[in-house]
Amino acid sequence: MILIAADRHHRINRVLLLENQNRTILEAAKILDKVENQSCNLGFKKGVYSMKKSIFGLIAFLIFSTQALAAPSIKIYELAATSSKQASIMTAIDKFMKSPKGKSYQGGLHVNTILANGVSPATISFVLLMPSLAAIAEWEKSLVGDPDIAAFWQTLEENATPTTEFMGSLVKSWGDASNSDRIWMVTNLRTTDPMAVVTAQDKLMAATGDKFPGQIGLHGLQIGTRTGANNDYSTHMMAVGYESVAEMEDWMTYMNTQPAWAEFLGSLRGSVVWQGTSLVENTLVYDAALDLETFLND
Repeated sequence: MILIAADRHHRINRVLLLENQNRTILEAAKILDKVENQSCNLGFKKGVYSMKKSIFGLIAFLIFSTQALAAPSIKIYELAATSSKQASIMTAIDKFMKSPKGKSYQGGLHVNTILANGVSPATISFVLLMPSLAAIAEWEKSLVGDPDIAAFWQTLEENATPTTEFMGSLVKSWGDASNSDRIWMVTNLRTTDPMAVVTAQDKLMAATGDKFPGQIGLHGLQIGTRTGANNDYSTHMMAVGYESVAEMEDWMTYMNTQPAWAEFLGSLRGSVVWQGTSLVENTLVYDAALDLETFLND
């Protein structure tokens, strides 16, 4: 994670990054004041912003504000499974989700086939969508000792190898949220200026959004910080959804002719390292308790 900057402006931006960027600057400033006061109670001197203070200030922020200001959150598990074993995994997860324990799940679950992702061996991913990181932790805690999930885990052990897991929260979304989008271009990135990414995407959407057929979600990766190119770490993940590969292809062809796209890339050259893009397809979606549209809009 990017450390909290020394001046107040950047600390406020950091508050916006960690929680919900749709909050106003005034709301973020109030949150920051609360965190700094809590930090004093932990033995820190107010107004001293060393690197050590920044780290513990981040921890304090997560502790004291998650419950009141939780942002829609995700947890992603990536697995490597050969083509001949993927059907067994899909059958097992479907059986679990239809079990009493699976039916009690209060989030969304996307089970994905990874169509292309460079050197990563992962071929399947499970994406949990829930109202907060705390909700994800509580759900996973509740699985301990459950026989239904134990049967599913046994199938995973026999048919797949875990590769990656990471957690994050929604920063901001663009476009029209739609449950019909099942094809996703997922780009990992590392940035030293998260708000520059938001500002650049806002500007790009202002120039091209009236024609954009899909949806975009920018997620801050607070936990796990997935390994990226050259053994780098990621601070964010941008997921762009389309109804089909054909729709995605048409949009990419159009964007490559647009000056606004070149301006977007150029404006982030000094603050973003792009770490590669995966192409993912939703194979199974369980969203009776929380669908994508609700996840992004509530």
